[in-house]
Amino acid sequence: MTAEIGVLNANGLVLAADSALTMGNIENFKIFNSGNKIFTLGSNHSVGIMIFGNIDFMGIPWEIIVKGFKNKIGDKSLDEVQDYCTEFFNYVANMDEIYSPIQSEILILGYAESLKSILENTTYEMTSEKFNLEDYQNAVQSKIPGLLKESEKLKSITKKITVKAFTDAYGSKIDVVFQELFDTIFLGTDIYNKIKLSLYKIIRNYFYSDSYFPEIYTGLVIAGFGEHEIFPSLYQFDIAGVVDRIIKKRLNVMSVVSNEDVEGKCSSAIVPFAQQDMVHLLINGISPDLQDDLAEILKVSFDTFIKEVSTKQLVKKSKIDEINKIRSDVEASIFDAFDDVKKQRYTEPVLMIIDSMPKEELATLAETLVNMTAFKRRISLSVETVGGPVDVLLITKGDGPVWVKRKHYFDPDINRKD
Repeated sequence: MTAEIGVLNANGLVLAADSALTMGNIENFKIFNSGNKIFTLGSNHSVGIMIFGNIDFMGIPWEIIVKGFKNKIGDKSLDEVQDYCTEFFNYVANMDEIYSPIQSEILILGYAESLKSILENTTYEMTSEKFNLEDYQNAVQSKIPGLLKESEKLKSITKKITVKAFTDAYGSKIDVVFQELFDTIFLGTDIYNKIKLSLYKIIRNYFYSDSYFPEIYTGLVIAGFGEHEIFPSLYQFDIAGVVDRIIKKRLNVMSVVSNEDVEGKCSSAIVPFAQQDMVHLLINGISPDLQDDLAEILKVSFDTFIKEVSTKQLVKKSKIDEINKIRSDVEASIFDAFDDVKKQRYTEPVLMIIDSMPKEELATLAETLVNMTAFKRRISLSVETVGGPVDVLLITKGDGPVWVKRKHYFDPDINRKD
């Protein structure tokens, strides 16, 4: 994981990122504090590119891809940041190396792992106080038709290959992914052979879907100024490999600064990526996890109240439905009121200050927010997946990209070019 942030107002834009890279899986991993996550396209381009999540694309490190794009675009500046986005993805799409059958297979097995995780975490109602394996088996089997039905509704990014072709190409390797799970759940019975075709179909639908993404994907940020733009903008895409020569991506965040109050634009913004809890704590006055916990406590409290009222027959049974409706309205009004308090006391005052912040202060703010996230991980029992030096890139219309802080893997004094 990582902590990254974009802060922008009319004066400029800042990208900041820690240096932690996590290699391996949830059971066996290693953290390196030397990763490069922010890149520029040269002094002629007031644009920065930042990555998080998966550090490579179809087996190619993003750093190599970005630097290749930098060489390809040369000194030719583009009118808008959106044009840089278009040109970047065109460049990637024209790389022959990304069309790798082996990497496509790895992607598909990643979707198989995702489905396996969904099935492993199946919840079920127990028919007795003790654990009953049959209850769990029935719950897993009954869940699969629903998953298949939902996956069939997903819009495809391109025409899907036939189920037979998909099975012939990947079926045996998908079987390996599910073998241990089904040997454990169904104790070696032939249940898997009866349902595996449905699993193949679900995985195929996930792979071809334009909206279903695997657990591990790349977040890519392209931000700055185009040649004809006087205000900065930021675009963040989720990218999950290649599907039949089409890059699977979606625009996840768009933040465009403007001096007009129009829909889709803003006067300033703080945009966190990856681990965002400390940024939300500063902006909203509460972390997302705690807010979710409070919402759950409220829901359980209302449920308990209505159950007690019904059990003790304090109201007529015919009134319970009406009480439930009132409960839903009250619950919604509480959440609305809470959101209003957050905006008035925290979000709006913070953004009001950021509106007029000098560019130097924007850089300090961005670095501080990343360091806060790293410090929070250091004093908690969780793994320190945020850390290392913080790189800070400031982009303004007048000066272009300027490194406020930047680590080097070499000593600049002994590597000067003559």
